[in-house]
Amino acid sequence: MTTCGSLLWVTNIPTPYRTPLWAEIASRHALRVALLADTEPNREWTTDLREDRYGVTRLRAPVLARPRDTTIYGPSARLLRLIARRPCAVVLDGWESPAYLLALWWARRLRVPVVASYRSTLSTHRFDSGPVATLRRRFLGSATTVLTAGAASTAAVQAMGIPETRIVEGFNTVDVTRFAEGAAAARSSTLDAGPGHHFLYVGQLIGRKNVDGLLRAFAAVHAPDDSLTVVGTGPLDEDLRKLAAELGVTSEVRFAGHLDGDALVAAYAAAHTLVLPSHEEVWGLVANEGLSAGLHAVVSDRCGITPSVAGMPGVIVTPPAVAELTAALRSSRETWTGWIADQPLTSHTQASLAEVVVDAAHRQPA
Repeated sequence: MTTCGSLLWVTNIPTPYRTPLWAEIASRHALRVALLADTEPNREWTTDLREDRYGVTRLRAPVLARPRDTTIYGPSARLLRLIARRPCAVVLDGWESPAYLLALWWARRLRVPVVASYRSTLSTHRFDSGPVATLRRRFLGSATTVLTAGAASTAAVQAMGIPETRIVEGFNTVDVTRFAEGAAAARSSTLDAGPGHHFLYVGQLIGRKNVDGLLRAFAAVHAPDDSLTVVGTGPLDEDLRKLAAELGVTSEVRFAGHLDGDALVAAYAAAHTLVLPSHEEVWGLVANEGLSAGLHAVVSDRCGITPSVAGMPGVIVTPPAVAELTAALRSSRETWTGWIADQPLTSHTQASLAEVVVDAAHRQPA
């Protein structure tokens, strides 16, 4: 344990991807998590904040706008008071909101190191020029260190002119042990996946996720006894159900709604191929989950995770267009020989990412 103050992690809401990471960081360094809100629309996660391991402050910052699937938060006086306590470093898990912009300014004024956590990629940047792009570049340029999620986000940060000496590359991850061991345990007990090849989609039912493209590809390629399970909720739910009926695959496609915890692990255990067909995806943590559970993963080349997993066993990279997606589903089914043990992705644990975060927090300004 270091002798300086706590590490302060500022983020929008708690997620099941971050809470295990915070617990790992807390085992190495005093930690306080500041939440701008408790939840956001279309986020039905159940999370264990593990407040016995680290401190949690609920800021309840004002919501200024909700463009697309983003929430913009206004400044928080409570956050400024937390920074005034001079933590060892501040991790800012976003940049778009005035809450983060003011926090960066205040931390730098107090000479508190700032780690800007950045996951976007060149392909997911909505603004390549103009005032938004300038603001993003200046925000990252003002941080002490930029923590990226993988190769694709590192390339995006380098393209903004951030020196390599100020970039720390991580690997965006999930609790891989939970999915690997949970899926294996389910398969060794009473689970019988049954005949056919079982495809799985996990995520929001929104336009950029391209679930309609997946339904069309599945309808074109499915063989007898094949199935597709769609896990998630969103505004396109009813439209997608109607599309499945129009395509004649109502009996082959199951809309499971929102799943988490053991029910989500069981869904992975019963599947053979996870499909992430997005037109736009900053990362795609469901691919981490599926690969950890031993599945094949058909992953769109528009996803931030793709450069980091291409070449791993069971990974099939495809453009998100229906024709190419159809070919990828067929390839996954035809090359299936069983669930994959010893998937290299499982080496990217929350513990290894925690080490990277702590290292980034203690980097000296370049």
